[in-house]
Amino acid sequence: MSPGGHLVTTAIAGGAALAATGSIPLTAGIVGGGFLIDVDHVVDYVTVESRRELTPAAFLRYYTSGRARRFVLALHSYELLLALGVLAWAIDSMWLAGYLAGAVMHLVLDIAFNGRLTPKNIFAFYSFGYRLAHRFDAEALFGSTPLIVPESFWRSFFLGARIARPRIRRGARSPLVTSVPSESRAPDIG
Repeated sequence: MSPGGHLVTTAIAGGAALAATGSIPLTAGIVGGGFLIDVDHVVDYVTVESRRELTPAAFLRYYTSGRARRFVLALHSYELLLALGVLAWAIDSMWLAGYLAGAVMHLVLDIAFNGRLTPKNIFAFYSFGYRLAHRFDAEALFGSTPLIVPESFWRSFFLGARIARPRIRRGARSPLVTSVPSESRAPDIG
C-alpha cells in the first residue's frame, strides 16, 4: 500500500481506538504499528542500499519505482509480530497491543495492495525467514514487473505505483485475442 494509504488508514484506526477506549497508549501503539513501522524502509535505504540522497522525494521515488535491490525490512515480518505478541501478553502492555494491532493492519493492507504488483508469493514475502532464505534479493522476492509511478510527490505518496501495461487503442484488437476462422465457429442459433 502507498505511504499515504497507510497514513489515512492509521489515522482512522487510531482515531476510532481513541474515541472508543480513551487510551493514549493503545492509540500511540496503533500509530506506531500502522504507519511508523515503515521506518525499516528508511533503515534499508541508508544501510542496505547505501543511498545518500536523504530527501523524502528521492526516498519515495526509489521505492515506488521498484529500484530497491534488497528487502530486509526487519519490522515487516510475521516472526517479529509473533514474538511481540508473546511479549505483549506476558507483560500486559496496552502500547504493545496497540502496536500489534496497527502492524497487523499494515501487513494485511500491504498484502492486499502490494500483491497486485508482483507475480511472486506476497504472503511468503512477509516472512523474515523467507526473505533471508532468498538473501533479501528484491528480484527473487518481488519480481521485476515494470511499474509506473506518478510524477508528483503527493500523488505518488497517496496513490503509489501501478503495473506498466501496454495501452490498447479503442477498437483495436487485443494482442491476446486471436480470430477464429468462420468455419470453426459455432452456428448462430435463433
